[in-house]
Amino acid sequence: MAELEEARLSWGVWADGVRKLAERRLGVSAAEGFAILDDPGYARALRVGAWFDQAAGAAGVALEAAGGAGLLPVCPCVPVRQQ
Repeated sequence: MAELEEARLSWGVWADGVRKLAERRLGVSAAEGFAILDDPGYARALRVGAWFDQAAGAAGVALEAAGGAGLLPVCPCVPVRQQ
């Protein structure tokens, strides 16, 4: 589950970079209002982020339902090799 939180954080850092580029390009800041949303790149980043966040949330629910299994399945042969 920590991997999902790290992925969400990584997306946030990326989206913040997109926002900063849009602010420079438009000559406005997000603090000044909603003009930044006129930038197609930033609007697209927010839309993709919403989809990503929904997918990460669904993955978290699925992992909890599976008993908290890790993101990647473990080969059943691993315990045998460790013996």
